[in-house]
Amino acid sequence: MIKNNNIKRITTRLVSAILCFCLAAGCLSSCSKQEESGVRTVKSDAARNTIINLSDDASVHYSQSEESFSVKAATSGLIELLVDPETNSFAVRETTQNQLFTALPLLNKTADGEKLVTDASMVSLKIVGGTDIYYLNSQDNSVAYGKASYISADNGITFIFDIFANEETAAKSSYEKTDIGFNVTVSAILKDGSMTVTCTNSNITGNPDAYIEDIELLNYFGAYNDTREGDFMLVPDGCGAIIKTSIYDESFESLSFDVYGSDPSVNSEDKSESAIVPAFGIKHGNAAFVSLIQSGDAVASIIAKKATQISEYNIVYPSFNITPVRYENNTLYISKSSTVSEISLCYRFLAGGNATYAGLASACREQLIRNSVLSTKTVKVGDYMPFYLTLTGSAKKSLGPVTYLSNLTNFEQAKDMLTRMKNKGINNISVRYSGVFSGGLDSKDIVSSDIMLRLGGTEKLSELYDYVSSQKMTLYIDINLLSSSSGFSGSSATDICKNTASFTPRNSLVDFMGEAVSERQLRSIRKLKNIVASVLSDTRYYAFSGYCLNDAGSVLYSDFSHNGLLRDEAAEAVNSAISPLSTGHSVMAVRGNFYMLKNVDSVINIPIGTSIAQSGAYQAVPFVQLILHGIADYAGDPINTGINLRETILKNIEYGACPHFEWNYESVIMETENDRFYYDNTINAAAEFYTEANEALNDLRDARITDHYEVEDGIFCTEYDTGARIYVNYTNTDFSILGVVVEARNFLRVN
Repeated sequence: MIKNNNIKRITTRLVSAILCFCLAAGCLSSCSKQEESGVRTVKSDAARNTIINLSDDASVHYSQSEESFSVKAATSGLIELLVDPETNSFAVRETTQNQLFTALPLLNKTADGEKLVTDASMVSLKIVGGTDIYYLNSQDNSVAYGKASYISADNGITFIFDIFANEETAAKSSYEKTDIGFNVTVSAILKDGSMTVTCTNSNITGNPDAYIEDIELLNYFGAYNDTREGDFMLVPDGCGAIIKTSIYDESFESLSFDVYGSDPSVNSEDKSESAIVPAFGIKHGNAAFVSLIQSGDAVASIIAKKATQISEYNIVYPSFNITPVRYENNTLYISKSSTVSEISLCYRFLAGGNATYAGLASACREQLIRNSVLSTKTVKVGDYMPFYLTLTGSAKKSLGPVTYLSNLTNFEQAKDMLTRMKNKGINNISVRYSGVFSGGLDSKDIVSSDIMLRLGGTEKLSELYDYVSSQKMTLYIDINLLSSSSGFSGSSATDICKNTASFTPRNSLVDFMGEAVSERQLRSIRKLKNIVASVLSDTRYYAFSGYCLNDAGSVLYSDFSHNGLLRDEAAEAVNSAISPLSTGHSVMAVRGNFYMLKNVDSVINIPIGTSIAQSGAYQAVPFVQLILHGIADYAGDPINTGINLRETILKNIEYGACPHFEWNYESVIMETENDRFYYDNTINAAAEFYTEANEALNDLRDARITDHYEVEDGIFCTEYDTGARIYVNYTNTDFSILGVVVEARNFLRVN
């Protein structure tokens, strides 16, 4: 009897389990959302609708006058925080110049009447609702609905915006699951003479199909259209650039810079320029501010728009990709989780003679050190400055349908090259040796790679290192920690479309390699700590001075596989994982995204120019170099790859950069005399430049750059905290200053 009852219980449970499975399967088959991996998908053949609900009252987008800021919320140092209760916005007053930086523009009255803006807001949201797109903001969709408020905070203020898709939803006391509404808080706190702005969000209605894709924060803070001589906007284009707003440029288009580059796991095409430092700023009149993104930097873009008409404003502001989304082939791919829970920016304000891009860089540097992003260490200065040399061991080459490895510099040839350089007076050489592991430049997984026998193997590498050590030089082996040409011994990262994540690396030898340059697969970042441990173990018997971090210095991506990391978490994981490499070894980075520089001794291929062509209104400035000089040695792209060798040399001197050349022992083209990578073609010019650069810059390597400016057209000056000045003359005419002459197309140091 007991046996029969047990059988019945088992049968009942089995039938129930089958019914539950069938019911679940039915639900899944009838639903277009799939919950596998780190991405959900929504399939729809219908066109995506764009929904924008603007208020009829345009006054919600601007403050009437300076008197509108009737509430003083806080004071710290030389700044005051003021609130406009009507628009639920704020302003910062710099008290020494009595200059107001407002979050929303002041009403602009002209002879033609009032010129109103309708896109200024404290917060703007791009929301995915189903497959539709909603563009909502704090002013039209919260203040205008009576759903905005503010409360006092400790030495600051917190603004609360309940933002809804329409007024009908805003009027409800309870919500349906299809309603769209989000709560966004913006706090502004003053401390130590600076302002920290934080932003958080939550889903009010609980709509499971509604997500914030992007948040624009304070898109008009400090905006102006009464431009004056010397006013500019600072953007993180390459080394840094200023947009001179007093110079009219009718053709100027909106610019966008992805901090740390585009995410290859999300974007099929990289249409935006990239930035290695998460900062921007504005100078207007006798005051200026710089904003440093402290949290959310890995998913930020910095947008700049220059006024080309009287009704427009000069604005620069950040946008944050809160939820990665991609729409492709009628399918919407949405990350299951958001990237950051809190956005944080630090604003520093400067006035008078400090309101320059050099002053903004100094404030940014101080904040980065305070935030432990940059190290407090300084460069150790010896008798000679480093000469950075990139060598290529092997690289793939295509010949019709055949792809093969070609040796460009083996270990014996490298020793011969270094001996010749030493004989020419280049005494302190830091060698970045790339293409020495299996696969050459298109290296395989670093865990399963070996030093190539075709280059001489570990025996010849040891002989090379013995020479390098005896001459007090440095040998870095180039490693790709994040990517591989042929899969991994561990797991790969997954992109948002659930394919293997990949990217195509920048390659200076692309003309030589041709179609052999291919995409590289990206590693699951959660595996990185174990990979670093394996690298340390596998290379412990190799003879070298340190590691050059190739892909880890320039590419940052999300991993949408199960238990993967989104991009902001990936940045933290990379920074943490590479730390052990600096124990007992020197570490060099390629390009040098700022989030991973704390454990790095030197950076090569750091931007020395901008991605956007320069013009009268758009000028490159050494903003990155002003921050970094003295903390770490750095070098730009190889000088011999520049279009004009002399101008490239002068630019390196102007920006305080160490010499960097990329050479091969073998020529990569038939016409050897035209091969810019063949070492014999530029070795004499490099030796001559090294002597000049070493005399002018070596003893300044641990100094701070305190100022940089254009003296006259084509004449630039870089000042150091030692009192030294470097004048660079790009013109074809000698230039006289302070009783000395700076020769045409030359430079001069004045102590």
